[in-house]
Amino acid sequence: MIEFKPFDRSKPCGLILCLFAVAVAGSLIYGASLASAFPAWSRGGAAAWLALSAGLAWCLFGLVLLRIARKPWRVCLLACRVAMAFGEAVLVTGAGLNALGLTHAAGAVVHGGNLPIGAAANWLIVIVANVTMAVTLVLQMRVLNVPAGRILAAWCGVLNGGGAVLFWTLRGLTGGML
Repeated sequence: MIEFKPFDRSKPCGLILCLFAVAVAGSLIYGASLASAFPAWSRGGAAAWLALSAGLAWCLFGLVLLRIARKPWRVCLLACRVAMAFGEAVLVTGAGLNALGLTHAAGAVVHGGNLPIGAAANWLIVIVANVTMAVTLVLQMRVLNVPAGRILAAWCGVLNGGGAVLFWTLRGLTGGML
């Protein structure tokens, strides 16, 4: 199991900036890859849609995390960035699967329903990334005695709920229908 240690104040802010770059790049790469699974979408639009929606949701979540964790902002910021980096690893793997065409088949649907394979596969990728990030954040904050229940409640309500609202609101950026 991964063990997280309390934030070391001697670490430079460069680490936080590097992890921020990983989060933005990963979101842009995965977002652009969605155009492979959904041909009506533009790569640039889908990349912007995902990066903006997720980024804004994380900003909202970060503010709530500061309030519920009652820890210094640098501690919360680093914990969020580390969690994002773990999630981006999952999303970039998903981007590779999308680029290789492994997440979709022309006209195929899941189990006779009306959900295209590309949509189902990408929902699964996002769910795995989401769970990975949530567990990573909870493990980091547990070291600092922040209750997991508080984090997960904020995660579901603010990050996932706010993210869903933002994804819907900004859906026009994809260039296609959601």
